[in-house]
Amino acid sequence: MNMNQFFLIIVFGILIIFPIDAQIRYMPEDVDVFNRFLQYSEQGDKSLIHTALFFVDMPYVSGALEGDDVEQLRVNLRELDCVTFVENVLALHLMLQGTERTFANFCDILQGIRYRDGVIDGYLSRLHYFSEWLDNNRKNGIISLPAMTQCLKFNPAVSYMSSNCNSYPALKSNPEWCKRMISIEKGVNQLSLCYVPKQQVKDLGGEIQAGDIIAITTHINGLDVAHTGFAILQNGKAHLLHASYEAKKVIVSDESLHDYLSRRRNHSGIISGRVE
Repeated sequence: MNMNQFFLIIVFGILIIFPIDAQIRYMPEDVDVFNRFLQYSEQGDKSLIHTALFFVDMPYVSGALEGDDVEQLRVNLRELDCVTFVENVLALHLMLQGTERTFANFCDILQGIRYRDGVIDGYLSRLHYFSEWLDNNRKNGIISLPAMTQCLKFNPAVSYMSSNCNSYPALKSNPEWCKRMISIEKGVNQLSLCYVPKQQVKDLGGEIQAGDIIAITTHINGLDVAHTGFAILQNGKAHLLHASYEAKKVIVSDESLHDYLSRRRNHSGIISGRVE
């Protein structure tokens, strides 16, 4: 993206600078959060978990990326759903590994994570299903998908979006996109992934590492992944660091990951992703 050109407006006597780039949307407050993060990142290690903990208590918002049918890189560091929490943390972590610690570079990395092969080409270019998100980011060398000892073959079997087009404003207003989503879903259903059933999660021992991306698979018809977050280790057990719908904010769950999964009927297991 080109962020060398800007337009200027004055709001309540304050000069605000916005990039002209039509493919990015954010608020001045997002830049404020980013700058606070840079200060925070200087106070500790550069681990992914240290980055993720910056967002603890940040408010939860559902459907953070949904809107009109004009697809833009929506940057919201002020409010997070479970997927945008993972994406923002991952993009910030990767940015810290390099030398260019700028908001523009963060946005470039975020785009590479969120969109199929990093290219914004309309609503359908976004990685809507987390199975494809995992596979695309694996293919592009951003994460690996470690095969754990308890892994079983995972069949995404997705169809939820094409079956519920009226629930997605962009698909509702563009029936042709809904038809094209069927083709995308067929591609997702051909992916080769493995998952650990929730009953076996407690037997993984040290195979789950701090900072692993935890994608929680589901029994819900037509969906592959219902929730996601990061593994954090406490007293030798994996817990979930995530943007919680129940708590309405980013939290570290009090219960272990195994217990968290056990008390949720629709959760079937986990797929783990790892930043190398």
